[in-house]
Amino acid sequence: MSENQCAAFCVTHGDRCCEITYINSTKECKLDQSGCCHTDFVNASGSNILHPRRTYVDYNKILSVTNGGCLGDWANEEFCKKGHYAIGYRMKIEGLHFDRTELNAIEIICGSTSGERCGDTAISGQQQWGTWTVEALCPAKTFFTAFSLQVDQYNTYHDNTGANYVRFRCRYFKDEYFDFELSVSPGNGTFGFYGEWSDACPANSAICGVKTKIQAYQVYGDDTALNDVQFFCCE
Repeated sequence: MSENQCAAFCVTHGDRCCEITYINSTKECKLDQSGCCHTDFVNASGSNILHPRRTYVDYNKILSVTNGGCLGDWANEEFCKKGHYAIGYRMKIEGLHFDRTELNAIEIICGSTSGERCGDTAISGQQQWGTWTVEALCPAKTFFTAFSLQVDQYNTYHDNTGANYVRFRCRYFKDEYFDFELSVSPGNGTFGFYGEWSDACPANSAICGVKTKIQAYQVYGDDTALNDVQFFCCE
């Protein structure tokens, strides 16, 4: 893509971002981290825009809870694109079944620092059962900064289900104190109880990534699917 094409692209999509700088040495357009134009750009040009996903070292805090389930293994972490943060989520939940697993996956919906939905999402390991809930989104220009997990603790007297539901707190990016709760209706699952809230992301940061603990398919045993989760804060 030429420098003139970069400029023309900004004119066309200026209402969505549009902080693009042309890099002469590589003949590429560099997109500012706060923009949403990467989706339009890729669709329009097929070029490898300089807007990669975050890596494991790009976070400034890991959020966890003390009541996570004991079964399963940690899957790989997944992040929103650079400059994007969690503005909403949905869950994959298995309902009534002989061997219920309840929560199977958590997907976070990513948006720019202006609160605009950008099209990218992040989802870590998941199991195969259940259907996706509707989305729950933070109010405009607020982001996920803390979470709480509902867990059915391991037992020997009834069907184990592991984690059942998750809820979040939304907050303005720069505000360290004022926040409010967000959950997918009705706000709780079938089994277990919510534990204490996690720590919160520091001011000028928000949740940007997710890592889940998933029990593998047990074939003849008791399946529980998702047992625990961690979230990452990014500046």
